[in-house]
Amino acid sequence: MSRVNNPAYSLPVIAALLLAGCSLPEGEFPSLAKRPYETSQPVSEPSAEPEQLTTTLPADVTAAVNLLLARHQKAESAFRTNLEGVRKAAQSAAGSAIGSESWASAEVELSRLEVARGDSVSALAELDKLIADQRERGADSGLLGLLAEPQSRLVAEVAAQTAEIEALARLIG
Repeated sequence: MSRVNNPAYSLPVIAALLLAGCSLPEGEFPSLAKRPYETSQPVSEPSAEPEQLTTTLPADVTAAVNLLLARHQKAESAFRTNLEGVRKAAQSAAGSAIGSESWASAEVELSRLEVARGDSVSALAELDKLIADQRERGADSGLLGLLAEPQSRLVAEVAAQTAEIEALARLIG
């Protein structure tokens, strides 16, 4: 008779396995009771009505956004007004030595262009802060969506200003 099929040899192996199970460390073990999601009972009741999303900005938020957009528009206008003069100065300074008169003049004009767009950059930062504040207050996705439109417009226009300045700076050298 082989050892595998002999019950006399199987009994010590089974006893060793049972005793090994008793030697586990003591302590709290997770319950084997069914969890709420394992039963037919729902964990929570679904809401009877879908969430109502904001479709218009509150008056105070509208006023704040309009003020920021007006500040940006004024800065954007000043930026565009000064841009052509800076382009001419940059083109005349292209290839000139650093520290030359044309280079210095172009750098000064470029700095003025940076200053002209300052309110655009700060308006965008304040709009970002306004959106973050609304999010912290628990604004719904409708309100945040309404604020995303002016934010994306400002982001695009400030990015365009940055691209213009970087291109002019490369041209100046």
